[in-house]
Amino acid sequence: MSARKKQLKKHRILVRIISLGCPKNFVDTEQAAADLLIHGCGLTDSEEEADVLFINTCAFLQSAREEAETQIRSALLWKQEKKGRLVVVSGCLVNWDKSGAFRDGLPEVDAWLPTHETSMLGSVIQRLLSPESVRCIGHAASPDPARLPLTPSHYAWLRIADGCDNRCTYCLIPSIRGGLRSRPEKAILEEAGNLVGSGVRELLVIAQDTSAYGRDLSKDGTPRLAKLLRKLDKLPQGDDYLIRLLYLHPASVTDELLDVMEEMRHLVRCVEMPIQHVSGPVLKRMNRHIDEAGLRRVVSNLKERGFAVRTTFMTGFPGETEEDFRKLAAFAEEVRFERFGVFSWSEEPGTAAAAMKKKVPEEERERRRGILMAIQKKNSRALNRKWLGKICEVIVDEVFPGRREAAGRTLLDIPEIDNSVTVTGLPANRIRRGGIVPGDRIRIRVDRAGIYGITGSWTEGKQQTSETTEKA
Repeated sequence: MSARKKQLKKHRILVRIISLGCPKNFVDTEQAAADLLIHGCGLTDSEEEADVLFINTCAFLQSAREEAETQIRSALLWKQEKKGRLVVVSGCLVNWDKSGAFRDGLPEVDAWLPTHETSMLGSVIQRLLSPESVRCIGHAASPDPARLPLTPSHYAWLRIADGCDNRCTYCLIPSIRGGLRSRPEKAILEEAGNLVGSGVRELLVIAQDTSAYGRDLSKDGTPRLAKLLRKLDKLPQGDDYLIRLLYLHPASVTDELLDVMEEMRHLVRCVEMPIQHVSGPVLKRMNRHIDEAGLRRVVSNLKERGFAVRTTFMTGFPGETEEDFRKLAAFAEEVRFERFGVFSWSEEPGTAAAAMKKKVPEEERERRRGILMAIQKKNSRALNRKWLGKICEVIVDEVFPGRREAAGRTLLDIPEIDNSVTVTGLPANRIRRGGIVPGDRIRIRVDRAGIYGITGSWTEGKQQTSETTEKA
């Protein structure tokens, strides 16, 4: 009997998970975790007691690939410290490494799994430990694999599709994750219902492009997001839940979709819609499928219907002139987006943009990014200060009974990504009875406001609310 087979028989194999990248990637990690449990493995946060280190990687940008390599090299040092340890790497980095050159440089890694095989982690580990007992790495994955939510129990990511057909010229996603593959509506509704039924109170709807959902399922290529949202808004398993909609593409935001969003009872009135730019020539070179007038119309329609908008911008795209950038900066000042992030263009080999001429020097890209970030900080500070002395609604993420405090976020904010709220003065009797728990929505009077956070005291009174709170 091999040493590794003896190890499999001796004790339950424990796996430590490191998940890098975006929420879409995190869902892959949750599917991997489920497969581990199905195949008799356990999970641990301890490197010392772990038998396997599993790293799910991102490869969207060079910085992400560098972060992944750092984690992998650290894991290989861990592997050397004790005989029998394994390192398994999966995800977008494996798909990106089409030539295999990256993997060839790290031969000590025990298995490399592309994204479509991440959900088979448990069976892969069994094969590594006891090769004759399971099928080979590379067998077909389930079209809708089991999933173990690894987020706190009051919220969960709900992925409705994978891949993307948009072919933005700066983006590697289609070459890494493939074209659009929408999940069947029945499977999504069943998963959403199970999550709500198990106590989840916030569903975060995600995909590479949520507004494209169902195009590949329709004979005429018509998206089905509006239809899906109607049904998600009427889950029979419960009524105390929120739906948060992320990653809309502005070119696919139709009047039908806006009508449905406006009618929904559970939808948070704040949507994530990456814009990237507003200048027509830049949008065209980016292949964003929308012009300046159309983009402004979509943003205006969302605002008029009471939706706050979170977004991202990109600076220094090839051919971006100073005039293009000034227009983008003026747009950010004018619209006063409730939340926005800024990325400077990254030259990614394999994208159409990498071959474009008139590249903006890296130093200038960063300078422009800095200008937009200064606008973002000013907007964020002003928005937070509008809440001073007013009442706003806060989602509780963690409770600290000994201090009678809680940590949370406003309805504008995505968990683990955005601004934070510190709640003070929680009533001791409510805490002792378990009356305030993660997922609750409570009211606070805002006492202090910074750039990326606010502090407020708990209140039960119905008092004046800020305009932004009402919108969200």
